[in-house]
Amino acid sequence: MVVHAVWIIDTSGIPLYHKAYSPLEFDPTLFSSFFSSLVHFQSEMMGRQLQDITFEDLSFSYIVDAGLVFLASVKKDASTGKLLESLRDVFFKFFKDDLILLSTMLRTSPRARELLQNFELEVDTLVGYTPQKEPVPVRVTAIPRLLHKDSPIRQDLLRRFGMKAILIVMLADGTYRINDISTALDIPAKEVEEIVGHAQRRGYLKVVSAYQSEELAQPEPGEQLPEP
Repeated sequence: MVVHAVWIIDTSGIPLYHKAYSPLEFDPTLFSSFFSSLVHFQSEMMGRQLQDITFEDLSFSYIVDAGLVFLASVKKDASTGKLLESLRDVFFKFFKDDLILLSTMLRTSPRARELLQNFELEVDTLVGYTPQKEPVPVRVTAIPRLLHKDSPIRQDLLRRFGMKAILIVMLADGTYRINDISTALDIPAKEVEEIVGHAQRRGYLKVVSAYQSEELAQPEPGEQLPEP
């Protein structure tokens, strides 16, 4: 089975979870709003729910449970089998009593981040995807110190690498891998690796596993000074 993406959508149109497994991508917010409207239309106007919708070579299969839409886009004619039911069961296992953690305000909290990381690993297993556990850089110094004109960290990075080093360290929040940062800033990955390596040696960053569940580094109260 080829799975392009999975969604979990509140029937009000709010995307609670989304992950793409192929280059075929849709804007999660726009798509969730559209699909929730489609579900309401099918239910209210047609009196039933169509569980499969096909567009050319792409199929969308979904189930609705407890006011949530569990949806997968798959290759045309592929059978989702127990995928959607399993997706629903795994989601409720992690979030049945903690849906509030997926709100905009709380989903970046340490508790929500840990649950989402563990949930994502189980979803990857369900769709047969093996994630690349690439290391990700995590900023240790606080952004105000990084940007302050008199900061020795800023001066060190600017002197050695220019403004691109400041941008790289700013993006290093434990979410983006080196290749992600390279793509976002249009800087060759080797240059990003060099700057990350320098920042790690100096203590401006630390590098952790992409699926490390412990709380990410918090800004230290003091500022680490560059080596002479």
